[in-house]
Amino acid sequence: MILGIDASSAAKPNKTGVEWYAYNLIQQFKTRPLAQGERVRLYAPGPLPPPFGDLPAGWETSVLPWNLPGWLRLRMGWEMKTNPPDVLFVPAQGLPAFPPRGPGKATVTTVHDVAFRRLPGLYDAGSRRCLAAAKARALKAATRILTVSEFSRQEIAQVYKYPADRITVTPLAPGAAYRPHTAEEVNAFRARYRVGAHYFLCIGRLEHRKNQLTLVRAFDQFKQRRGVGDPFELVLVGPDGFGASDVRAYAAAVPSAGSIRFIPYLESDAAAALMAGATAFTFPSAYEGFGIPALEAMASGTPLIASDIPPLREAAGDAALYVSPKEMDAWVEALQRAATDVPLRAALREKGLARVKQFSWEKTADLTWHALHV
Repeated sequence: MILGIDASSAAKPNKTGVEWYAYNLIQQFKTRPLAQGERVRLYAPGPLPPPFGDLPAGWETSVLPWNLPGWLRLRMGWEMKTNPPDVLFVPAQGLPAFPPRGPGKATVTTVHDVAFRRLPGLYDAGSRRCLAAAKARALKAATRILTVSEFSRQEIAQVYKYPADRITVTPLAPGAAYRPHTAEEVNAFRARYRVGAHYFLCIGRLEHRKNQLTLVRAFDQFKQRRGVGDPFELVLVGPDGFGASDVRAYAAAVPSAGSIRFIPYLESDAAAALMAGATAFTFPSAYEGFGIPALEAMASGTPLIASDIPPLREAAGDAALYVSPKEMDAWVEALQRAATDVPLRAALREKGLARVKQFSWEKTADLTWHALHV
């Protein structure tokens, strides 16, 4: 049997959630023994960089050069039509135009969420059209769907009238870099990025769906309450998305503008160190399919303030301070509690470190590997 895996997203140099999901899965897959005659083939538009491109016995790379848009749909589509594997796994968005078909062939893909259907106003029209088309193709062509939470499984089944028994839940996990750090480790990265000793952290694409505007408004009110000389900063890490200009414009106009930092991207070691040093990690999203940053905060021993939405409760259990994503005043109070209530921070830290032990990329890979071999 040949198991084919789209490795294009995992090979990207600057990874966010979906790219890290694909990367960590593939790296874990490399530790799995292959059955007699089984091979794994990674598809990518260019050579895979080390260490990701370092492959065990029975693995190979199929480089499919393409200089136009639509590599997955068109170039991979032609490859699937002319030389398909027995099973194709696409961990990110979309499927090739001609996924493997026929007796003994299977196509598996991961649908991470259906936010664009539940909250369409949080997306631009072009993105909604692309997501709608990709999801429709995936649900029509795939022989099995993976998703990242029980919440998302129910959402997919309800929104698309898709059989729930054909959806496998494979919960995600934090990256290995996320752990409690020493003060020296944290201070080295704080100095590099000129971040003070007291800060709230938010990591995620700067967009309406992630709801950073509510967080910025709350932080400004928090700062005004605390008065002149307050040391707290708000550090927002992530690339710009739909709605970023609104967040940046608001942040630039408020009295606390000098205490709000935007960092477009951090390597995992830097992000992990700043996570570990934060007074609290703030996760104000209006909608998530799962929410890996919640696990990363817990694994770092960092108190978590999270939107009170089902997938984040599914991920964090009782290890977070939950706040409605719509109530700015409640976010102000949550920031104040996190800043002043030392016992609360200690309790959230201990609960988070215990809770996150339920999740690992090894477990995720086990569930996924099994689903690919059913």
